[in-house]
Amino acid sequence: MNNSVEINVIGNQERDGQKSTTEYYGGGQYFERDGTRYLIYLDQDKDSDALTSYTLKIKDHILELTQKGTVNTRMSFETGRTYPVNYVTEYGSLTLDVFTEDLKYQWSETSASIMITYKLFTGGELLSTNQLTINFSEKD
Repeated sequence: MNNSVEINVIGNQERDGQKSTTEYYGGGQYFERDGTRYLIYLDQDKDSDALTSYTLKIKDHILELTQKGTVNTRMSFETGRTYPVNYVTEYGSLTLDVFTEDLKYQWSETSASIMITYKLFTGGELLSTNQLTINFSEKD
């Protein structure tokens, strides 16, 4: 797969019985280095025009998602494991626990798909149930 890719990210969240969906579609960069896969893209907020950078680092059975912008965080996902995360915003920081129920990858020569099902907890209480689907393919 070459470096320039088209990316589609769909995030589904359920919290207190309320469901919401977010979606991103745009370009990004994909590359492999020393057995680790990387996907990097920028998202611009429609209301504030603020830019947020996202870096996915995939090695072995662990996916690490780093977000830098109005929110700064690094989340680790590994099936059946819980990882702590510090979620930092301009208003302060929040400590969460991320429990990954399922993490699946599908790779081909020109495209890839990643699906993460996870739960967020704060203080031992369930905050939300989430699913993140990331599809990307070579730009034509």
